[in-house]
Amino acid sequence: MDDETFIRGISEYKGNYVDLDKDRLVLYAVDFLESKKIEPTFDKVVVTVFKLFPKKFALIGFSEYPDGRTIYYCVFNHCTITRKWLSGNVQSGFKITDRGKYFLEETRKILEGKIRLTKKYATAPKRKEVTFLNLLKKTVAYRKFSEGQQEDIADFEVLEALKLQPNSASLMTSRIEKYLEYAMRIDDGNAVKFLKFLQGKEKSA
Repeated sequence: MDDETFIRGISEYKGNYVDLDKDRLVLYAVDFLESKKIEPTFDKVVVTVFKLFPKKFALIGFSEYPDGRTIYYCVFNHCTITRKWLSGNVQSGFKITDRGKYFLEETRKILEGKIRLTKKYATAPKRKEVTFLNLLKKTVAYRKFSEGQQEDIADFEVLEALKLQPNSASLMTSRIEKYLEYAMRIDDGNAVKFLKFLQGKEKSA
């Protein structure tokens, strides 16, 4: 079996991996390839890390494809240049360094549940969708909704949450739909609930 056929057949990692940072998962994927006697070229790392950990490396809105830009930053900028867990480059391929082997062993223990993580890492890349929803969650309307004070949310607070001016209330329907699309795209259940509440509030007004 050639390398490409083997990589196409890789299944998702069975354990819990969503709380680990992406750099550790890239390190694990490089080791996975090396253990199968496959040279970890950049293209093979991209597909392998996506096949093993799709919830962390899928492209927003197109979950069947890997987010190559994020993987590039993890592999080269973070693991190779900054953390020095890997050596090599996109042209030559990558190898785990002695420093990287220490963190690889630690990563294995975390994945196996032998070490507990003290910090959880966000799964969503920093993109437009995430930025907009983070701003939404800082508003008074969202805070009141989260605290069960839906009846206390004023109309001007809804406009503020949606970044609308008082004279642009007619845009509310399309703005809510856009935010809902963002929330569903990155699977943010709390934001979806809030936006659906605003949708219902608007329809009943």
